[in-house]
Amino acid sequence: MRRRMRYSITIAALTAVSVLVLLWARASGETFSGNLLMNLGATVVGAVVTAMVLQPLIERAQTPEVIVHLTFPQSRFLDAMSGTASRIKIMGAWPYSMEPAHRRAFLEVLHRAADARVPVQILVLDPSSDAARQRTSDMGGAEDASATIFDVLIAFRRWSESLSANASRAFELKVFSALPPARLYLAGNKAICSFFGDSDNRDGSNVRHYETSVLGGLGFYVNDAFDRLWDSPETITLTEHWHIPLHVVWRQDTSLDIESDRRVGYAVAGGGLFLSDQQLLFDLGQAAGAVPRSGLVQVPVRLGHRVVGFDWDGQSPLRLAAFDRARDPRAEAVTAAMNAKYGSEGQVRRSLLEICPVPR
Repeated sequence: MRRRMRYSITIAALTAVSVLVLLWARASGETFSGNLLMNLGATVVGAVVTAMVLQPLIERAQTPEVIVHLTFPQSRFLDAMSGTASRIKIMGAWPYSMEPAHRRAFLEVLHRAADARVPVQILVLDPSSDAARQRTSDMGGAEDASATIFDVLIAFRRWSESLSANASRAFELKVFSALPPARLYLAGNKAICSFFGDSDNRDGSNVRHYETSVLGGLGFYVNDAFDRLWDSPETITLTEHWHIPLHVVWRQDTSLDIESDRRVGYAVAGGGLFLSDQQLLFDLGQAAGAVPRSGLVQVPVRLGHRVVGFDWDGQSPLRLAAFDRARDPRAEAVTAAMNAKYGSEGQVRRSLLEICPVPR
């Protein structure tokens, strides 16, 4: 840091000297001393250009293209985040920096970056996906990857609520379901990459991490993979992870005025899709009461997007119905899935509903 500061001071001094010499030369006119000063000023300008343009290129050429770390270089990545004014990208099952030992420092740096309007993009694996279960298997089953990712997403949700309006626009987190091709920790053009393997454990301490640049080679490949995954239609926003958009097709022959477009909490268990929304359950009961002797109420619905883990072909019509927690044998698994995603329900039991494909 001191070396860089001295370098900047030297460049500023040379620039000031060159300007003064050139102005003095102009005032001296077409004289021998004036021409001498003009040449001297041009020489100083040339020195400034060399220092500003050529020296960084020389230093870059002398820097190894790839630096291999046997453990994830937390401090180097935080320094790179603190120093960038262009972009931050993170891709993995979950960010290493969200481990409890590093979370506070990481979120503080991330907060400063978002406040400075540095674009932040983070890709996290869907904890309900098959890929998350595969990560648990890869880590030898000693740690539950899904539980860890749920905890990380809850932490990000709480943290993002503390951001200002301007900072919120700079921060984006998306959830994906395919096993990622690699991990990426990018700040500016500096990238740290690593790859998933059977020997990988929770904190990645037994894998190699490659520190490089995104201007070519490995860094370019992993950054391109990030962009393709980010733009995938199967990748959802953090908001969509917490609340799924759906359209409820209420009967038109009743006097009830019930809202059709909703955003509700949801979880997947055993291939089924379950909702948690007290108002929606109340409205469903109102609809049942408005149609006497209708039997079990099953209201048509349309989903805003596909849901990972939900056994649905994407084409069959869907219907909404209440979920009987007292009698349905799936109740324990559904309750556990909701608790894992949103935290324990406590003494107030959640109101649950189910979305099911309509048999053809």
